[in-house]
Amino acid sequence: MHPDSVASYGDSIGITIKPKTVIVEGTSDVELLNFAAKLEFNSSGTDLLGEELAIVAAGTGDRGGVSGVVRELICFRGLARTSLRSDGVPKYRFMGLFDNDHAGRQAVKSICRIDSGVVEYKDVIRLFPVMPLQANLDPTTVKNSFERANEKYRALDWELEDLIPASILSAFFDEYPSACMRSIEKLGFTHRDYTRDGKALLHRYIKEYAVIKDLELVVSLLKFIRNIMNVR
Repeated sequence: MHPDSVASYGDSIGITIKPKTVIVEGTSDVELLNFAAKLEFNSSGTDLLGEELAIVAAGTGDRGGVSGVVRELICFRGLARTSLRSDGVPKYRFMGLFDNDHAGRQAVKSICRIDSGVVEYKDVIRLFPVMPLQANLDPTTVKNSFERANEKYRALDWELEDLIPASILSAFFDEYPSACMRSIEKLGFTHRDYTRDGKALLHRYIKEYAVIKDLELVVSLLKFIRNIMNVR
C-alpha cells in the first residue's frame, strides 16, 4: 500500500487533515470557528465539522497569514494528486479562506497566477458580508451570486471578527475601549480594525462569554463552507 503523502505531510507540520479541509490565515480563526461549531452542537445536536470537514491554520506567527495559506494550499493540492481513491478520484479536497482586505485580495490574485488550476469561488474564497448558499456550485455561478449579494458593500473590507454582533461587542468595548483602532459602517455592516492585542482580547472574551446567539453569523459561515465544499 502506498503511503498517504497528504496525511503524512499534514502530520509533519502539525495539521490534522480530513477529506475536506479549509486552510485559514491563523489559529485564532480556527479556534473561533471550532468554538462556534461546538456551541451549535451543544444547542442543536448538529455537528458542522464531523469526520469529513476540518478547519486548519496555515501556521503560527510568520508561518501563517495570507502567505501561509498560499504556500500550504499549493503544497496540499499538489500532494492530493497522488492520493486517490480506488475509483481514481482524489481522496482530499482543499480550499483557502481569506479575509477580504488588501492582503487577502492580493493573495487570491497571486495564487491563481502561481497555480492556474486554482479557481476563485471554488478553491479560494474571500469573506464577504453576505455569503449566499449555493444550489449550483459552478464557480461562475457562485461568483455572480456573490457579486449581486455584495454589490452595495464592494468597498468594505471584511474579516472573520466582523461577524461578531454588537450585542457582545458593546460589552467588550466597555471593558476594552482601545481595542479597536477604527471602524467603517456601510448599510448596516461594520468593519473594524483591531489592534493586535485588541484582536487577541476579543477572541479571549468571546470564548469566555459568548453564547450561540452571539455566534449565529459564524455558524452561518460554517454552513456556507459545508455548502461550497459539498459536505453532505
